[in-house]
Amino acid sequence: MGLVIFYGLINWLPLLLKETGLSAQRATMISALFPLGGIGAIYFGFLMDRYNANIVIAIGYVLTAVFVYLVGQTAGGLLMVTVFVAGVVMNTAQSSLPALAAAFYPTRGRASGVSWMLGIGRFGGIAGSFLVAELSRRQMGLGEIFLVVAIPAIISAAALMIKQFVHPHAAQHSVAKDLPAH
Repeated sequence: MGLVIFYGLINWLPLLLKETGLSAQRATMISALFPLGGIGAIYFGFLMDRYNANIVIAIGYVLTAVFVYLVGQTAGGLLMVTVFVAGVVMNTAQSSLPALAAAFYPTRGRASGVSWMLGIGRFGGIAGSFLVAELSRRQMGLGEIFLVVAIPAIISAAALMIKQFVHPHAAQHSVAKDLPAH
């Protein structure tokens, strides 16, 4: 679901912003702020080590939904800030998932589990581009497009909370627990 958002916006954000009246150069500059968001991953790693990782990442996806929605409602100088913050929370939540998956799977199946997660996510990347193209083709307004694009973040947050409910102790995994005692 995160890659639906990422690739949908990476591929279409410059055109969507240009359609609002921004120059091509300005729309491209603002759009370039979105993928810079991976800088928050270090902070999320810190939070995931101290608190429940499922909840930390779910909160990241809820914030993603809020800020992606706000991109479609914002104009002027605030648009740059909104796009950047949306990118920070989206990319941070998305880049935290492999660490969560690695801690979830037993050692013997870890590589396969994480690889399947990443592989299936690529379908979301393809779907994201098609989704925004279809929404544009239907001549939906900018606010409506960003509302729809925010929905996958809510789905991600809900999935993480379901995972937390079904496997409440899986997110408490620590590498220190795997080390032999001396």
